[in-house]
Amino acid sequence: MKKNTVVVIGAGNIAQMFDDVEGDAVLTHIKGYKQHPAFDVVGVCDARLDLAAAAAERWLIPHFAATLGELAYLKPNVVSICTPDHTHEAYLRECLAVLNPAPNLVFCEKPLANNLEAAQSLVTEYEQRGILLAVNYSRRWLTEFLELQEIIQNGGFGSVISARIKYYKGFIHNGSHLIDLLQMLVPSELVGGVILSSVNDYTPDDSTLSLSCLMKPTEQKMTNDVTVMIEGYDSRIVTPIELEIICEQAQILLTERDGTYVSIGQRRENSRYPGFFEFSDVQTRLVDASQAMIRAIAALAEALENGSSLSSTGATALTTLNLCTQMRSLPMVQSSIFHYS
Repeated sequence: MKKNTVVVIGAGNIAQMFDDVEGDAVLTHIKGYKQHPAFDVVGVCDARLDLAAAAAERWLIPHFAATLGELAYLKPNVVSICTPDHTHEAYLRECLAVLNPAPNLVFCEKPLANNLEAAQSLVTEYEQRGILLAVNYSRRWLTEFLELQEIIQNGGFGSVISARIKYYKGFIHNGSHLIDLLQMLVPSELVGGVILSSVNDYTPDDSTLSLSCLMKPTEQKMTNDVTVMIEGYDSRIVTPIELEIICEQAQILLTERDGTYVSIGQRRENSRYPGFFEFSDVQTRLVDASQAMIRAIAALAEALENGSSLSSTGATALTTLNLCTQMRSLPMVQSSIFHYS
């Protein structure tokens, strides 16, 4: 079988540093490709040449360079973009400009770009040129969340009533992960809302926001408006990652604390106080988050080989960025109580 040749842009954490060469877990792009028989990583580049050289030596990659242009002669048909958020747009454009022939697929960390207009133009250009564009909103690759998506959207828990998100360190950088997951589970459009607070714990153009919103589901089987509370926390104090969804018949809770857990509680009448209802009989499932990269790389191989659909694409990431952009444009509550520096 002819392998897909891969060049990885970036040699930092998500590119390769989160992984041990000998360990079982697969958390990074390079290790994910190295462990799949359909791919051959032929080069890695980084603006810091020392990082690229170290990654090449560590993972036995034959070529390294400071820029993608220096590796263009390798003619990769897959490119992974694993660089800081603000550089994604430039590298997505560079893949089209300096690689001839253009790659068949680009796998990019989120977000696509720092602004909606740039992301829209990129998604359009990739579609027009027939290049697959995958985005690593990692939870979309996990079987457990795909199963939840089917149950929720088929009404298995009754109508969705509300959702609550807890996150830290940048509305786009970290908050968009859970907003994207909520969009996957409960596709919705923004009706209105307010920003409650803004914390500057990441970058000047990506504050950590808290919001109260009303969302209207776009799936035909989902008719109720959904109240959404988004709580942004100062990462210098506490770093929670949670998504709670309340349905008529169940409570779904995703938490990350030394592992990813999904808990589902069933609505029951309180045995001592008739007429009062609570969520009990809670079943908690540990999700192997390292499977996200394994399944993502496997999905890329299937898409290249058989034209299979991808769970997280430029189009789905664009929908999430559009929603995040609308939310960031909401009015802020004018009270000193809610302002932090």
